[in-house]
Amino acid sequence: MVAHFALASAYVSSNYVEPGESIDDIDSLIGSEDDVPDPLLTAHRLAKFYVISAGDALKSCCELVGREYPMHVGSAALARTTAEHASKAMYLSDPYAGWKVRVLRAQALFTAASSEYKSSNETGAREMIGSWERWRNRTGELFSGVPRQTAKSNSKLVETYIPHVLAYDELSRPAHGNAVWLTTAVIQEQKGTNYTRCATLRNMQCAIDAGVAAAVGLCQLWQLDLDDVVAAAVGESGAITATWEELASGVDYVRAGVNDLSNHVELDWTLDPQPRR
Repeated sequence: MVAHFALASAYVSSNYVEPGESIDDIDSLIGSEDDVPDPLLTAHRLAKFYVISAGDALKSCCELVGREYPMHVGSAALARTTAEHASKAMYLSDPYAGWKVRVLRAQALFTAASSEYKSSNETGAREMIGSWERWRNRTGELFSGVPRQTAKSNSKLVETYIPHVLAYDELSRPAHGNAVWLTTAVIQEQKGTNYTRCATLRNMQCAIDAGVAAAVGLCQLWQLDLDDVVAAAVGESGAITATWEELASGVDYVRAGVNDLSNHVELDWTLDPQPRR
């Protein structure tokens, strides 16, 4: 249901809202067919795309955890992706940032994307990146006095915008194949403790918290009613939750359960006899 809420927040309305400003008027001022025709609208669209992708990863994570044999590594990778995409959505959708900061943040994310396209020569991607670089050079004076916006690392964005979720390092251990994490997870699974199951549920909780935070941020920016978004999500998921208060209460209930389990993790470090091989 939470994943559907995140997706619904992006789909429920086609009207983007920049608080106190007209998006069309701003884009007519700073946009150009020679580089980026609609910079502010693009910033809003990018925030929407990040919330959609966070909802996608969240839904996938929950499906992996809900199995009889939950997928420990896969859920961690998906929770990490959810948190990364959600934090970028919140970076863009901060309703108090103002349109100038919002556009510069979009530009920073597009420009930073170039580092991951150096190994390929995708014409469309290179042109998209180049158009934002030309736009920034052309509009420099219009943003005089605005603090410089940079695309921070994924870990910094997660820590800044979703500080209540798991430490980024905890999510990265399985995704990166950390030798200590892998050895601990395998041994504890063999010994039948609740260590890996707890870690997997913590992954899910992280994804839920990140997805909800990003969706709520988008709702605040576009001035959407949370109950309307929940109602749209109910229509998609078939769930019985009808209000934002009920959904938020359900998330709190799950969080409390996972936190309680986290405080009672079983670890068995006894050295059982092993063959010498």
